[in-house]
Amino acid sequence: MKRLFGREYFQEEDLAERTDEFKNPARGWYRMYTFHAEEKQEPEKLCLCEEDTIAFLFFDIGAFRDRSISREALAGMECVLDHFTERGYDCIVRAAYDHEGKGMDREPFYFDRVLEHLGQLGELLSWNSHSVFVYQGMLVGNWGEMHTSRFLSDEKMVRMAEILRKHRGRQTYLAVRRPSQWRLLHDKSKMEGIGDGMGLFDDGILSSESHMGTFGGESRKKVNWEDAWCRKEELEFMEIVGRWAPVGGEAVYGGGYTENLLPEQMIQELRRMQVTYLNRDYDPKILDLWKRQLFPKKGIWEKKSLYDYIGSHMGYRFFIKDVCVTPNKRERCYLVEVTIVNDGFAGFYQEAEVLLEHRRTDKAVRRCSMVYPLRGFKSGEERSLRWQVEEGEGDLLLQAVRVRDKARIYFANRADADGKVLLGRIVRRQARKR
Repeated sequence: MKRLFGREYFQEEDLAERTDEFKNPARGWYRMYTFHAEEKQEPEKLCLCEEDTIAFLFFDIGAFRDRSISREALAGMECVLDHFTERGYDCIVRAAYDHEGKGMDREPFYFDRVLEHLGQLGELLSWNSHSVFVYQGMLVGNWGEMHTSRFLSDEKMVRMAEILRKHRGRQTYLAVRRPSQWRLLHDKSKMEGIGDGMGLFDDGILSSESHMGTFGGESRKKVNWEDAWCRKEELEFMEIVGRWAPVGGEAVYGGGYTENLLPEQMIQELRRMQVTYLNRDYDPKILDLWKRQLFPKKGIWEKKSLYDYIGSHMGYRFFIKDVCVTPNKRERCYLVEVTIVNDGFAGFYQEAEVLLEHRRTDKAVRRCSMVYPLRGFKSGEERSLRWQVEEGEGDLLLQAVRVRDKARIYFANRADADGKVLLGRIVRRQARKR
């Protein structure tokens, strides 16, 4: 208990970390929902996973391979987006001509048709920027995964990316399948200034040394900037990209390769990739493996499964490490400094407001707001936020919400239902009787 003014003291609350997986926006497990664009959409009939804050919406547009996407189909897609957004989901969206691994058979014959469709979907993205967290791919390839297609030459990829960049809303990120594709679309000389809103999706995580062809076998010293590099260098590259834009995808069971990986190796790889989101249904073999394995280190996670640890650390995970209250005697107020750590695999890519609340014993409530102090908060980073509050007995509480929709952002500390963490109390001791 630290003395402030006269008989006033600050009594810090227990800020021990909890092992819960918090329902925070724009991170975590997702479930995939597939829609055929030519059909009437009835999303209200779906059984949604209420544990998730992310939903993966896959729109199969193969029925329009030889014509424009109809207004009715676009309206149906927008209806689906609205349905999920109204229920608190951040949407990962992928539109493609194929969802069965038959991309070459289902893509348009002419590239101009692909560009037309991208333009139509780009307008849909710009209208629904508030709904789409990540837009994956460029329509082409098996499952829309940007492989096995006639339309993935360097020139064609650049043209497709230009359309998506033109229409991308400020709150929407783009994602391509491989780091080599990302580099093709970015100038090497501007690497240090990346921040154009393009991330990566890896649908072969931990399946093999190359993540099912995501990585190459040669060192970057021996190949070109836009070629695939060896695994070690690609992971280093993904770590850089992940500081600026979300990275996610699917973990895949690779038999003996996956079985021989130690739990700490898997965690290290996911952390280096800066993983923000993963499929909760695929691949069940590796997910079951994680559920059987225990977290390998001492501490509060010691008896928890690897699955629980990974689920709790995807994306950002903010933990209030310390709080310090000191008197400003000249102005008769308190200086409150709160130290926050991001222990998640990835950073925080959106805009949030952090509010300090001084709930006084005389029923007066004072709130101090700090806008945007969490944007760009990287994995492993520690930040100190400072406020000035009036003197007086009462509780100090901290809360964070996303700016655009006031979605709660929970800290990994004990909190109430609104996500408010009690930092401590300013108390006044009674004078001793003589």
